[in-house]
Amino acid sequence: MKIPFKKFSGNGNDFVLLDHPQEKLTPALIQKICDRRFGVGADGVLILSSKEGFDGEMKIFNADGSEAEMCANGLRSLVTYLDSKNTEKKDSYFIKTPNSQYEVIKEEGRFAIEMSEIKEIGLYDLNLLGGEEKKFYVNTGVPHLVLLQNEVERINIQKEGSFYRHHEIFPKGTNVNFAEVLDEEKQSIKVRTYERGVEDETYSCGTGLVATALAFQTWFGWKGKVHLRTLGGEQVVVLGQKVFYSGEVQFCFEGDFLL
Repeated sequence: MKIPFKKFSGNGNDFVLLDHPQEKLTPALIQKICDRRFGVGADGVLILSSKEGFDGEMKIFNADGSEAEMCANGLRSLVTYLDSKNTEKKDSYFIKTPNSQYEVIKEEGRFAIEMSEIKEIGLYDLNLLGGEEKKFYVNTGVPHLVLLQNEVERINIQKEGSFYRHHEIFPKGTNVNFAEVLDEEKQSIKVRTYERGVEDETYSCGTGLVATALAFQTWFGWKGKVHLRTLGGEQVVVLGQKVFYSGEVQFCFEGDFLL
């Protein structure tokens, strides 16, 4: 049996996209598809299905087989795919996710997400984590911890990321973002993210970049365009009455996954 797929990358955060799959997608099958040596290889699997009143519905599964609540780079990839299918192009798409709904708008040839889930700021007592660095917690669709660092390249991301990701104060775990100021005047930041469900550093995490921009807004009053540099390149978060996230999306290849 074959499962048709398309592979996308949102600034290096890569996904296998399945359009209305008929097969039962067990955690074991998700893990097999995402395996970088024996499968297609990806940070996660996107499932596109139909939903009345929307342009589509997205479900996202992490590489470990667990289901995520939201994924911003995944959503930008899914809408890029939807737009490529349409003979009549649209300026915006409305997509249903497990916990919310998102408008994704076309902006200068690529898609930007209006981040509609920003909640739980200050939910936990971060002093319990120890250390003297600034810390910030927010749920931007999924939970994120942001830590201000001097030199993010020197961080042992596996060790430090795993410590915070599994810390007892976060009952469902958390993603962890290590952020360093590159240029305060230009509102430029370097970010490394340890992702829950991937259990490793990823090249980019959209919800994490939004969380990081919000942290700098809280700490230093930043607003407007915030430039965030990751392993996958530069992305932009715009802080205003609404919050938007944008970056590059690349179609990589397509094929059939053999069961």
